[in-house]
Amino acid sequence: MKLWYSTTSPFVRKVRAVAHYHHLQDQIELLLVTRAFSADSPHNQDTPLGRVPALQLDNGEWLYNSQIIAEYLDAIGTQPTLFPQGESRWQVLNLYALAEGVLENLVGLVLPERMFRPENEWWVGRHQQIMQRNDRTLTLIAQTLKQFGTKLNIGTLYTVCMIDFLLFRANVTGAAEYAAMDELRQWSEEMNRLYPCLQATKPVMPPQ
Repeated sequence: MKLWYSTTSPFVRKVRAVAHYHHLQDQIELLLVTRAFSADSPHNQDTPLGRVPALQLDNGEWLYNSQIIAEYLDAIGTQPTLFPQGESRWQVLNLYALAEGVLENLVGLVLPERMFRPENEWWVGRHQQIMQRNDRTLTLIAQTLKQFGTKLNIGTLYTVCMIDFLLFRANVTGAAEYAAMDELRQWSEEMNRLYPCLQATKPVMPPQ
């Protein structure tokens, strides 16, 4: 298998953490995207969306969405599933959806503007609205995590990816402004300490 990836994306980290959890990392060739915003970047030849992650299966077929890729890797893995069945499934997927929502709120508008546009061109009112939504959501996530503790599932795994990304990009995510961030940081640090699949996939700046 081949995986187009970046070293900073929380969506990629989710996929890589699932692969590590199932000891599949040695079966996946990592293809680093170095020019994500360039039309000439080689990854655009394999994924029409131009997004990462994208996973090529051994039969040549491509999977383009991080959730689909994570579920696929979990399905072929040999460790206990990260996607539980039964009543707990909906609690896990609901936590997953909250983490996803925080990231989508930021990645859709706030981060591109704060990273690539001068401040006088920002849609400030929209930024403030998104920050308020994320603040409420992160407070709810902190409350929700009490029912999971440090148990690893796709919801808690993805929540670690989300928290660590907010902290990694704190200068543009406004991580310090969120009321629940200190509590979430402590929980995430414990999860990273407990689970090698999380420790091994922390976000880092790409090699120059």
